[in-house]
Amino acid sequence: MAFHYTDGNVSSEHLMNDHYQPDYSQPYVLQSQEAEYELRSNVLVDGGDRFGVSAAVFDKYEELIWMGNQGGHVTSYYGPTMQKYTSFQVHATEEIRDILTVDKGIYLLTKSILRHQIRRGIPKFTHKSPNMVDMQCLLQVNETKVLMGGHQDKLLDFDLVKMMETVINVPEEGCAVIRSGGGSLIACGSANGMVSLRDIRCPGVAEHSFMAHTACLSDLDMQGDLLVTCGFTQSGAVAVADPYVVVWDVRHMKGNTAWSIPTVSPPLLLHFVPSVSGRAVALAGDGNVTLLHVNETHESEYQSVFQVDTQNSLCSVMDVSSTSQAMVFGDQAGHLHLFSPQHNNEPVFNNFSRATEFADPPPNLPYASFEDNSFSYSSVPLPPLASGSKWFNELPPEFFTNVYRKPKPIDQEVLRTMKMQGPIGYAPNPRTHRRNQMPYIEEDLQDIENPGRDRRNTQQPIPRYYLKTEVRFDQNGENCEQENINETGLPGIQSTVPNSYCNPMLQVLYYIPPLKATLLAHTCAKEFCLSCELGFLFRALDSSGGAACRATNFLRAFRTVPEAAALGLILPERTTPRVDVATLVQSWNRFILHQMHAEILETRRKEKELAYLTQRIRLVRPGNKAVQKLLNGEIDEFELDMQFLDPTLAEKKDYDENWHNDTTFLNRPPQAECEELLEAPPTPDIEEPPPPIEDSEISQLFAIARQQINRCMKCNKEEERDTVVLACALQYSAGVGFLELVSASLAARRATPAWCDTCGRFTPTTQVARILRLPPILAINCGGMTAQEKAFWSRGGQKSTPEVIKRGGSGKPCRYGLHCARPGCRFKHPERPSTTPQSNTQDNGCILPHHLNIRLQPDGEVVITDKANATTDLKSDFKRRYQCENYSLHAAVVCVEDNPRNLVAYVKIPDEKGDQRWYLFNDLNIVQVSPEEVVSFSCWWKWPCVLFYSTQRAVQTS
Repeated sequence: MAFHYTDGNVSSEHLMNDHYQPDYSQPYVLQSQEAEYELRSNVLVDGGDRFGVSAAVFDKYEELIWMGNQGGHVTSYYGPTMQKYTSFQVHATEEIRDILTVDKGIYLLTKSILRHQIRRGIPKFTHKSPNMVDMQCLLQVNETKVLMGGHQDKLLDFDLVKMMETVINVPEEGCAVIRSGGGSLIACGSANGMVSLRDIRCPGVAEHSFMAHTACLSDLDMQGDLLVTCGFTQSGAVAVADPYVVVWDVRHMKGNTAWSIPTVSPPLLLHFVPSVSGRAVALAGDGNVTLLHVNETHESEYQSVFQVDTQNSLCSVMDVSSTSQAMVFGDQAGHLHLFSPQHNNEPVFNNFSRATEFADPPPNLPYASFEDNSFSYSSVPLPPLASGSKWFNELPPEFFTNVYRKPKPIDQEVLRTMKMQGPIGYAPNPRTHRRNQMPYIEEDLQDIENPGRDRRNTQQPIPRYYLKTEVRFDQNGENCEQENINETGLPGIQSTVPNSYCNPMLQVLYYIPPLKATLLAHTCAKEFCLSCELGFLFRALDSSGGAACRATNFLRAFRTVPEAAALGLILPERTTPRVDVATLVQSWNRFILHQMHAEILETRRKEKELAYLTQRIRLVRPGNKAVQKLLNGEIDEFELDMQFLDPTLAEKKDYDENWHNDTTFLNRPPQAECEELLEAPPTPDIEEPPPPIEDSEISQLFAIARQQINRCMKCNKEEERDTVVLACALQYSAGVGFLELVSASLAARRATPAWCDTCGRFTPTTQVARILRLPPILAINCGGMTAQEKAFWSRGGQKSTPEVIKRGGSGKPCRYGLHCARPGCRFKHPERPSTTPQSNTQDNGCILPHHLNIRLQPDGEVVITDKANATTDLKSDFKRRYQCENYSLHAAVVCVEDNPRNLVAYVKIPDEKGDQRWYLFNDLNIVQVSPEEVVSFSCWWKWPCVLFYSTQRAVQTS
């Protein structure tokens, strides 16, 4: 007797059949035993004219049928009418072996790949593995794992979350079919007829193995404790199809618990009916379908048989929906057949299917020709709006009221000097407004309060010592204003030559003691070496006694470097005010640090090579002129770059005898003797030159060691490489402070397209940087070019009202007005604030910290605080686990918003007593400033470009 169950495993025979019964889809109960199913739809699939159907399943979540053909193409059909939903290509040559539907998409298995795509056809990922040789079947173990089998001696346990596979050895010569009956056992069938029962929790060991068919196995299926198989029997040298279905009880595998049920045609495929206990469907190759009971042998006579029109082709695939209201069959002719019960014209595939997502239908708009002048455009309906939204033409009534702008009041100077001629008044123009200036009141109403004052003068002007200084020389060629603008005794650098925008950076590098000592000790034979020129400039600043110096030689060598020209760091002879010096100085900072690092490494390499060659020439006679030329560096450089091979002892002996006995060698010219020496093989007792040094004094001071991890978002492949950067660039983001910006910039995270070798194309890649080592000197490029970056530095306190002083002079006004930078100017100037450094209180909010405590965690993340000496209170075991560094602000290069822009530098210099004092370097204008002024910024006239934070040991004089 067959029992019909609902989803709650409750018998449906006791349910009421009156009008109070709820109206929802019940599992279909078979009413007849003869031809219970009939053809409902029949379609020729995409590519059916060339390829046959190789896989077909019902979707477990939506009213869809998925089909895959032998050409690697997949098509889905919606509903009982089989309306085409999606169609896409999975593989160019391999056929679709199996299809698995999950909540978030479908999994498609071919011979060598596993593809995951969403139901709309967009691919998610493709899994490839050397273990995937000839795959055949898929089985979903749980929500995160699937089993893959094939004609190979291994099963693959694939994790859908971690994208990792586990290999399970199968000694039964493969696993072509995998089925589960709903319990803990799964049945694995191989092509040679062997069936093994495995526990799904530990599938590596077979619980039972038995030979189901002597020749080969065609198909199997499980439902509860019942297992049905069909296959072929070996008859001599020929395999004959068995005309029956074998039923096995997996609870008693040791006894004779199997029985056979004969069918009309030899079955090729088997499938249990999900909603009926013990009911199975057997499909023959000629399209004959048999519905039979497999519980007992005496029930085999109750069979329902119908035929699928395969057009004389082989029927290859079959599936039954979860409601048992639909069956789908596919053949090698490229057709897909949908069958349903006779009295059910609209079958459903699932009891609780969710809505399928379709594309929005195009709006049905009326057609109008361009030449139709009588068409009414108002007849076209407007699209619906969101709740609370209005069209632009539905403005409030106050926007349609005519309001006239109020004119500005007449200047009091005009009224005072006006002379009336009848009803007309005449007055001279006081020139308090620009020509064609708008004569209306603005929104802030400041023109009403101060009608005679220019609004440009309401902003606080830039202090004089921040502006660009114009150098004037007397008849003897000496600077007549140097004593007035520099009273500190520190040497300045003149800016009379092009490319002098780097003068503030030169002052910063000069006051870094370890860097200065390295450059002073550096000498090489290179003609245009920037490290040598910097050393010469620093030596000139040391011996200047406070007088101004010129960086002419350094800038002349700087113009010859091709890398600088490629980066756009070399300005023409006549620069325009539009040159963005803030961007140039940050690029120059990265360039000069890398250039010094490369030149020091190159010098060390040449010194090693020269020492090696000097050791080689000890066999030559003393006083040889060619050898002296070699030692003096007069031979071309390319002659030194030669490869040497170690000779054997016999060759060395012959070489020594020929050197002493050959008279022609003694009569050769010196140049030929030296060339033969360079071409001679080395002696065995001379050691090979060591490998080039990759670390220099520059990298030891500024290098930030990072490990960059690149992870492909498609195949999850990770690549790691160690990188070194000499300057950190800030990456701005909204709503964070300066400490968060530095932390995010050191351990940068970003997503960018990159080439993936596994995927073979450019894929989205996430790049994560882990800090391995912190430098003694942290160089930070602040950017600050965009509006968002400038807005970050404008979040300081409000500007306080400066002390206003009057500047004397003659009655004639100065043509530069408030922007006059000439000290002691004899012309008349308007009122302006004091320009003394002691009284400058420009900004009240200080957003730049003087101290940084950076703690490097074991995972590469950094934690930054603005507390000084934060590591003194930490325990010793904590210090060993975490790298902690205390940084103090040592120098800063600042951009001043003038016309044109000007670059200045703040440098902290110790005095004779050891106290740290801050100085402002503006070419020749050098003044002492307060620490509060160094960290105070305002976006409208001052923002930082380059910052230097250093540890205590890094700035100590060596």
